[in-house]
Amino acid sequence: MPNSFRVLAQDILALADAGDVSAAFEKLNEGVQTLPEEPHSAFLAGCLYERLRDWQQARRFYLQSLHLDVNAPRIWHRLGIVCLEGGDLDGAERALKVAIQQKPSEAPYYVDLSLVQARKGVFDEALENAITGDSLCADHVPAINNIAHALQCLGRSEESLPYYDRAIALAPENGVCRFGRAVSLLKIGNFEAGWREYEWRWRCSQTPRTDLSVPHWEGEDLTGKTILIHHEQGYGDTLQFIRFVPLLKALGATTIVQVPPTLVRLLERMDGIDRVISVLESSLPLDLHCPLVGLPMRLGLTPDTAPDCPYLSVPFEEQERVGGALRQSVLQRPDQPELIVGLVWNGDPRPHDSVATQVDRRRSVSLEKLAPLMGVEGIRFVSFQLGAAKNQIAETGLPVIDVTDGIVDFADTAARLYGVDLLISVDTSMVHLAGGLGLPVWMISRSDACWRWGETASTTPWYPSMRIFRQPRSGDWETPVAEIAGLLRQFVALYRTNLAAEAA
Repeated sequence: MPNSFRVLAQDILALADAGDVSAAFEKLNEGVQTLPEEPHSAFLAGCLYERLRDWQQARRFYLQSLHLDVNAPRIWHRLGIVCLEGGDLDGAERALKVAIQQKPSEAPYYVDLSLVQARKGVFDEALENAITGDSLCADHVPAINNIAHALQCLGRSEESLPYYDRAIALAPENGVCRFGRAVSLLKIGNFEAGWREYEWRWRCSQTPRTDLSVPHWEGEDLTGKTILIHHEQGYGDTLQFIRFVPLLKALGATTIVQVPPTLVRLLERMDGIDRVISVLESSLPLDLHCPLVGLPMRLGLTPDTAPDCPYLSVPFEEQERVGGALRQSVLQRPDQPELIVGLVWNGDPRPHDSVATQVDRRRSVSLEKLAPLMGVEGIRFVSFQLGAAKNQIAETGLPVIDVTDGIVDFADTAARLYGVDLLISVDTSMVHLAGGLGLPVWMISRSDACWRWGETASTTPWYPSMRIFRQPRSGDWETPVAEIAGLLRQFVALYRTNLAAEAA
């Protein structure tokens, strides 16, 4: 490799380390115009683009290097990593398998392949490759963590804990391992230890707030104090954990809740909340603050001791007016009423967060896969689906009526839910909304279910009005959909029997 490009690479890295990323990009983009036609230079260019987090350009130069020298396991490995970072899981898996084929003794290759396969939902293979990586390199923390994670995703959280413990013994400050252990503890119902360990999210997947000068509440006396409770994670998390705020009011606090604008109007109706805001005002006289998901640990609560449902509400007149209008618009023949069932089949893909996007791919289902439900007579299906996925109604031609026009916030959605007899949804904020309102909701859960739903139960103490239908294996939507279709038929038969009895 010519020395001139090596020197240029050192200059680019110096600029990047100094935080001048734009100048580093400018120098790199200029330098690759005269890049020598040989594999090492192309590989170095790929490494520099990877350092600058330009996954597409890094992929381009790694492929160029491999075109010049295909027998290069290290480059296949890096290609796999940038494909993973760029969201191309299939490409990442192919590249890493080639790296292993060319050099089967490298533990990191198996470990990274296991990570990719876990992101794809291929958890059995992820477990196998993580175990191989562990066998090739003793005390390799990422390998041990990946074994634990794969076991957790396979619904074997109890088995995962010794592996998390082993990884943490080697790396006590590793936030990924500690957070993974928290999830396993919560999934098996060990909430006391799980809530405590869940605080490691701030060292793993969450960014703590830096705009608050008041202390973090750690459970001390709240008498006469004003506390800010703030949204974290997704809408569903806020809808689930908002139930704990009135307990702070009962402890003597003035409670101010900060949430995204679309939640404000709904939460303003809750007892025990003094004020709901979306923008923090510098003049607010705060004494303490606490993120919402941190409340149950500080209050010493579990799902079984959490405040009862419903804790969310909609004014009765809005239930009647908005819900009634929905029913009237959907029912074609009022003299032969049918059940109305709401559907949500996709979550928020969150394209700015590659990990969240990959989880969303596993939890979301195409509307087409719900087609067997449409074969159940006596039901009118309506869609509460938002975002691009709502276009699937027109694309599939399935008999689903969109009822989202004019919805601007969760209060609007909540009112319309009173017009349906049942909501069927994948694991999104909608199940928390319906559950918090105490309305019937059937949730279709991915096989690697979120910790809050446990591992096997069809019900949850979080929401007594919810029933859970689980994938038996990753990607298998047919099984829960068939189960739901069978129960819907029973539901319709019972509904018609009750109507006949009332008519008699």
